[in-house]
Formats: sequence, C-alpha cells, structure tokens
Amino acid sequence: MMVKPRPFECSVCRALFKTKPDLAVHLNKTSPSCKTTPKKREEASKPENYLPKIRVDSEKRTDSDLLLAMETRMERKYKQEKMKSGLESSILSAIADGDEELVSAYSRMSLDPVARAGRIDEKIVNSVCSKANMNMERIARLISQARHIGICFLLDTTGSMCSYINGVKEQIVEIVARLEASGCGIEGLAFVGYKDWCDGINHFEILPFTKSISEFKSFVATICAKGGGDFPEDVLGGLSRAISLNWPLNSGTRIIFHLGDAPPHGKTIFHDGRHRDDYENGHPHDPPLEELFRDMHRKKLMYYFGRINGDCDRMIATFERYYGGKIETLDSAEVCNILRSVTESVMRSVSVTQRSDFPTTVDKESLPFSIEKKEPNWAQLLRLDGTILTLELPTSVEEITSFAKLQDKIKKCRLQIAPNPFAKGSVRLAYFGKIYYSSSKDSNSSASEIVDDAVFKEIISLPKVADLDRWRYMTDLEAQTVAAKLAIEFNGRLFRTQQNPNIKTKFLMTKLVRVFKKEDVAPRYLAYEQRFRGNPNMVKYTNNVDFVHDAESLDENGRKKLEIALAFSHFSHDITDGYLLVCDLQGVSYVDAKGKEILLLTDPAIHCSKHIRFGKTNLSSIGINKFFKKHVCNKYCLALGLKMPSG
Repeated sequence: MMVKPRPFECSVCRALFKTKPDLAVHLNKTSPSCKTTPKKREEASKPENYLPKIRVDSEKRTDSDLLLAMETRMERKYKQEKMKSGLESSILSAIADGDEELVSAYSRMSLDPVARAGRIDEKIVNSVCSKANMNMERIARLISQARHIGICFLLDTTGSMCSYINGVKEQIVEIVARLEASGCGIEGLAFVGYKDWCDGINHFEILPFTKSISEFKSFVATICAKGGGDFPEDVLGGLSRAISLNWPLNSGTRIIFHLGDAPPHGKTIFHDGRHRDDYENGHPHDPPLEELFRDMHRKKLMYYFGRINGDCDRMIATFERYYGGKIETLDSAEVCNILRSVTESVMRSVSVTQRSDFPTTVDKESLPFSIEKKEPNWAQLLRLDGTILTLELPTSVEEITSFAKLQDKIKKCRLQIAPNPFAKGSVRLAYFGKIYYSSSKDSNSSASEIVDDAVFKEIISLPKVADLDRWRYMTDLEAQTVAAKLAIEFNGRLFRTQQNPNIKTKFLMTKLVRVFKKEDVAPRYLAYEQRFRGNPNMVKYTNNVDFVHDAESLDENGRKKLEIALAFSHFSHDITDGYLLVCDLQGVSYVDAKGKEILLLTDPAIHCSKHIRFGKTNLSSIGINKFFKKHVCNKYCLALGLKMPSG
C-alpha cells in the first residue's frame, strides 16, 4: 500500500509544498521574510477524545449534528469518559448558569444507566442554542451601549483647588477627543462644584448634563476657587447632588469623577483629627452614606477618585464599605494627569459595564459576605483538604476546532482561604489564599512543601442546581486554556518574523479548586489564580465588541503591546480558519527570571462562529464582524501574513 507523502509547511505563512526543495525556494527566494527551518508537517496526534469533523450539507456544523455523532460513538464506546465531546460541558455550563427553563428541563432529563447522569439530548441542545441566539443581539446592544458615556466632574472648588479647576477646563476637549477616538460616544458632560457650610447654604455650582463642550468650558471658566473654613469640606453634599442629576438615558456607562484634596466632616470616620473640624461628628445635614450609595447603585453610577494627596485615604476606605467594592483611585497629584486619569476611568468603566449588564431571567440568591481588605493571620487558619482541577492545553489547533473535550488532571492539595473576601466584582468575590503542595513523597514534612500565594474567586450568586455548581466555572477555564494554546502558536510564529517584538504573550491560567469539609452538604468550588504582588497596572486593550484602547494615551511600549494584542486577536481567527476569535484582552506586564518581557493577559472572551461554547460573552459571528469592522492591520498582522475575512 502506497503511503501518501506528508507535505512540507512554512511555519510562518503556513504555505504547503510537496517537496523540501520547493519549500527551500520559497524561503530563500520567493519569501525571504519567512525565516524558518524546513520541517515536515506532522499530522496532529489524535487524542483519545478526538472528535473527527462531521460532513454536513452546509459548511457550518450545527451542535445537533455534533450531538448525533457524539451519541453514535457513545453507543460504540461510551464507558470511556474521555470520548465525550466538549459539547456536553458547554451545555451543562449553560444550564448551571441559572435559566429557569433550562434548569427545569435538566430536572426532567432521563438518567444514563452507565454515566449515572442526565443524558444530553437533541431537545435540550436545541433549547440552549435557541436561548443563546435570542440573547446574542440583546447582549451585543448592551455592550455597544456601554460605549455611550455620561461623565459628571465632581470638584472641590475651594481656594486650594484653583489649578485643578483650570485643568479640567483646559483638558476637556482633549479628553473628549481621546474617548471618541477609542470608540466611545459622549452622551453628556456635567459639573458639580462644592465648598463648605461656612460659604452659605447654597455652596454648590452645578451644570446639568450637556453635549456642548463649549458650554461646559464656559461654565467652568466662571467658577472662582475660594472659600472653605476649617479643614474638611461638604463632600457628601456635593456627592448627593452629583447622584441626583438627570443622567442621560442613552448612557450605558455613567461615571462620577471626583477631584478633591479634603475629606468630609467627621473625625475618626473620614479623617484622623489632626486638623480643625467644626463638625467633628459630621454636619447635621449630611446625607446618610447608606442612602447615597444605594442611590448610586440604583442609577448604575461608577465612582472614581482623583487622588491629590493622602488626606482623603480614610474617606475612600469608609466609602468602600458602602460602595460594595474597591474604589479606584487615580494619581492626580499633577494637574497634567487629569487627562490620563479621566480616560483611564472610562476605559475601566466600559469594561465593567459590558461584563455586568448581561440580561437574565433569574432572580439569583447571593452569598452573604463582608469585605476585609487585610490578609488574615495564616498561622491561625486551618488547612483544608482539597483538589485542584487543571485543563490540559490542546495538542493542536485541530483539537480546538473539532470541539473535542479538553482533558483535565486533578491533584490533591492543602489550602487556606481567607474567611472574608478582600474585593467584590460584578460577578465574583475575591479571597486571599494559600495553596500547599508536597514536593516529596513525605507529605507530612513541611520542609518539602511548595507554597503558592493565591487569589480565589467565587461566584456571588448561588447555583440553582447544586450538582452543577462546578460547571459554572468550567467555561472560563476552557476559554483561558484555548487562548493560552493559541498564544503559544502566536509567539512561535511571530518570533520567527522580521517584526519580532521581544514581548511574549501569555494567559494567566485559571484552575478550579474543590473543597469538601465534613460538615458541608455539598463541596465548595472556587476559581484559583496565582496572586500578583505589588500593584500591577492592569491595562484594558479591547472588549468583546469593537472597543480599542486609545493609543495616544499610552507610551511607546504601551502602544507596542496594544498592537500585539490586536494582532493576536486577528491571528486567533486566521489560524482557526474563522472558527473563533479571542478578544476582550486585558493584562499586566512584567519581566520574568530570564529577563524576558511578558504581556500576561487574563479573562478573555472568545467568539465562536459555529458552536455554543465559551459562555455568554460568545457573540459568535456578530462579535467577529464587529471586531473586523473596526480592526486595521498593524505591522505584526502584516508580518504574519494575516488576511482580513472576506465579506
């Protein structure tokens, strides 16, 4: 029997050649930029759970077709758990997310006699796909709406703030220009200035929301920085009036950007008492903090503070107890930093808004919690027995596009979890933690332990089906693992071009921790990531529609990383032949032990055009089309020979 020779592949442009001399000609003459070593194209070794492509009448393989092929193989060899398609994991993740109809359908599913679990059938697959399609347009609109911005500038207008008032007036044109260049639209600008009670009962200067930049500048120009008696000012009164404004209805992202150099009245609550305070117990007319922040949440307002000095640090710590999460403080000590601080606050807010506003039909119960920012005394906390589940990297791109179930590995560990979270996001609570691994056969020897500082993240809402709790975490694990594999491919090919950026792209790998204490009815699941030490500067490069970070607000190295991030998204679509696109990229930079600069990305979204996978942030062809409508190929895209999709 004749064995068909394997073709030779250029590892940069991926062109195929019948013979090695043909490839050599391509490398040395036709395409000298493809500097690589000739090698045979090896067929990807098929993993045990490999799912061959299904040929159907149309180019697009439906999930129902995939289910049919999956069931056919299960009849032949069902006892092998690894033969399952990734479809089952995605369906269970969708059910676990809490839709009442899907939960009800799951409860009526017949049990498979071998697996002792609900059998996924075509009816429930079609139901999940139908709901995904119905929500997709709605989600895309919500995310697009997040780019419509309403900003209220809340400023202390007493004598010490003159330069900052002028800074807002002089920089507002550039602020708006940069935000619009990044894909945002300004639905309205407002201004609230406050002084103190000694300056009269009506010590506020207020401009309601306007779209006119000239009107905004003219109003700010009339403000005179004067007044203020004792050290504190009427911060709470100013905050109350900012919240009470008629915010633009079309604004999907609403921001209060606060600049001040003094806290509210209230000794020990908002300041340490070193300075004179005429109302040490707070002013009688101060609005209660509970009401202020309840109204702030009701109107979906994001609050940012421009930090001028350390006098307001205690104020921010107090605010955070009512705000329900961390309040971002941006360095505004220098007036020239106002531009960067405001644009950065918008970038972060767009990201939070588009992540938290997904529609849901479920009233979800939530975990009780209280925020504790300090690390616990680890010596006083018990070590718990647990397991850590990690998804293995796919062996090939074909394994990703065939929707094969990713292999997992589980190992035992001991761990400690802080009793209270140190931060709250829109979806998860974050806890400090430690993981203890044994590095030798003597598991009782503390000298043989490896200790990892960890951050554990737990979904705030309680699961509707306790048995499916773990599946609520699996979608993120799959997305990070797939993105990590594609990043390896991206680095390998980009480093062999003439545009080698000498920056390695990586994804922070998420793992799933399972803890089961004897008194618990069900195990507790948390996502686990290694902890960053220090205060890394997280940069939001893109979202999962068409938001791109403003390049002008970045330095030269920052713009380089932005181009790398955009090229990676384009590459992920190209290398998978249009099957998926990795986006919603944010991350930090650091230099590893070998002196290599690393762009470490986290929490990506993946649009998949052919299957229901990767969770609610998968906008399928809608998201892919929106990305390429905005995308302009940069030098890294060109070096890799990436093509824009046709149509």
